[in-house]
Amino acid sequence: MKKNEGVSRMKKSEVMAKNQDLLDFEKDISINKYKLDEECLSHSGIYARYSLKQAEAKTEISKAKDFLELIQSERNLSIREDLAKNGTKTTEAMIDKLVSSDTQVIEAKEKLREAEDIYSKLSVAVSVFEHRKSELDNLVKLYCSGYYSIPNSNSEAQKNINEQTSRAVRKNLNKSTRE
Repeated sequence: MKKNEGVSRMKKSEVMAKNQDLLDFEKDISINKYKLDEECLSHSGIYARYSLKQAEAKTEISKAKDFLELIQSERNLSIREDLAKNGTKTTEAMIDKLVSSDTQVIEAKEKLREAEDIYSKLSVAVSVFEHRKSELDNLVKLYCSGYYSIPNSNSEAQKNINEQTSRAVRKNLNKSTRE
């Protein structure tokens, strides 16, 4: 791996740990309905953070694909040279199998799968934040319509209903204590 020493070979856990510093998904998707103003103001910044991470993850996929192609080419040449030195008769299928089973190629494929996995998860997160925006819009509409307000019980009708309810509860309680 002489030519590839400069290529980053971070493990999935290292990448996720690096992203975890900036991203706390559970916390970021939660909405405090009592602080809708703050939630609305912070939403675009949070959304932007996840969108940028998604773009970075897509770049990592491209890098991983390039790295895999490079490794496959190097291993293909190396295998052909080794077989030619030994005088072994070769076929393309045989070389393809040897390249596919090479440990460096297998590792590069794993890195590509990990990059694709991270990208997929960030894509889901970005989609969730689009839904979060809709949820914030709906909560603000509910708030503005008085959904979260305390009902006003000053009317005479409300007082009568409360008295009737209290009498019915006491009556049932009295029945249950007599039995």
